[in-house]
Amino acid sequence: MKNLSPLNFYGNHSLNFYDNDINALECYAISELRKIAIPDKILLMEYDALLLLLPHADLSTVFDIENWRPLSYNMPTVYKFPKVNVVSIGPMAMRIVFTPNHIILPSSIYEPVEWYSPDNKENVQAWRSYFYAIITHFGGDHALYVDDRKSDKYYKKAKVKPDISALNSFEQSLILRYGETKKSMFDYPQGKFPEYYIDSFADIKEPQYTDIS
Repeated sequence: MKNLSPLNFYGNHSLNFYDNDINALECYAISELRKIAIPDKILLMEYDALLLLLPHADLSTVFDIENWRPLSYNMPTVYKFPKVNVVSIGPMAMRIVFTPNHIILPSSIYEPVEWYSPDNKENVQAWRSYFYAIITHFGGDHALYVDDRKSDKYYKKAKVKPDISALNSFEQSLILRYGETKKSMFDYPQGKFPEYYIDSFADIKEPQYTDIS
């Protein structure tokens, strides 16, 4: 089976990392994150995911996090990010990372087979709506969903310059390699899913209403 690697969730933004002090940018990004309401459904999914992942751990300090705040860089290696990025932790220990070229978004649904499943659409739509709120708040307009192996392979090789959008370049490399993704997210057959997905949030920008008259 292809794409056994978990998904990464990226969004674009218009924050200027090159003409601003990183500490000032961190204060700004976190203060703006606090203005974006986190749906109760998201918090419940994160709560369930934490209990499943750490069934015997004392999670009281995690549950006490009420709003976004800076995250210490003294973390296990798997969570280390360069100090050129803004790393924030929020309710239910959700992490959002702002890099010069993209936002790394949180999600409790990271298996491709679950993310693209029509049976899981309600939960996925909750995350997509939250992604859309974050991305557009910071001047972006779309998200990229792609598995971890492809991300690692690309970003280890990419030589990112300040005037080049690494996310755009990554997307173009995926399009060249796999072709464009033209279906909607939930149009894939059960158990099938794309190599990547560029989400323009068309259905969220312009909701489709059913006429029941």
